[in-house]
Amino acid sequence: MKHALVTGATKGIGLAISKQLINEGHFVYMNYGHDESAAKELTFGHAEYCLMKADLSLAASADNLADEMISKDIQLDCIVLNAGATCRKPFGEVDFDEWNDVMNVNVNSSFFLCQRLFPIMKEGGAIVLIGSDMGIYPHALAAYSVSKAASHMLAQSLVKEFATRRIRVNAIAPGFIDTDWQLDKPAWLREKIENKIALKRFGTADEIADACMFLIKNEYMNGAVLQIDGGYAFE
Repeated sequence: MKHALVTGATKGIGLAISKQLINEGHFVYMNYGHDESAAKELTFGHAEYCLMKADLSLAASADNLADEMISKDIQLDCIVLNAGATCRKPFGEVDFDEWNDVMNVNVNSSFFLCQRLFPIMKEGGAIVLIGSDMGIYPHALAAYSVSKAASHMLAQSLVKEFATRRIRVNAIAPGFIDTDWQLDKPAWLREKIENKIALKRFGTADEIADACMFLIKNEYMNGAVLQIDGGYAFE
């Protein structure tokens, strides 16, 4: 059986990716940070997954997650680094700790999980970082935008580090996707965003999961930042 680790795995894009991995024969280690209710609601109908709680804004928690994975005495076929955080405060109100929490979840934990888990990655495996269009286009939420731009560059920078084992590292830059993060957007703002998208709609988590599976399976995709945004900024 193949083995996969997915961070931020119990909701939205991470959940959609986990479901596809399970359906294609992976045992999935599903990390989540805080949402106990989302974790308890998971009902896949079989035992091909394991929930692993770790708050990736904390270095010690990320380290503990790596320790737990290593202790399982398995080889990982793929890692999907999807855990995400943002800070929606205005520029002048963001404090040092809030900025660092976003960086820790979106960038730092990805780096150190890759570093720690390198020895248990299977040769020829795959790593996918979930970035964002907002790491390509400037965005008012600076911490989020900067962290996602960094995650794109991290994916490309890790290509050389993992090349000795033929482990491929890629990133996905989703546009606006219908997940819980979008629930609080007023109708006027959603319409404004849709008018900037050539396809005139938000994407789905399953569409991002499809792209993730492509990057995992395609053995010549390496160092790519794959935008999936319906043609954002083409209107």
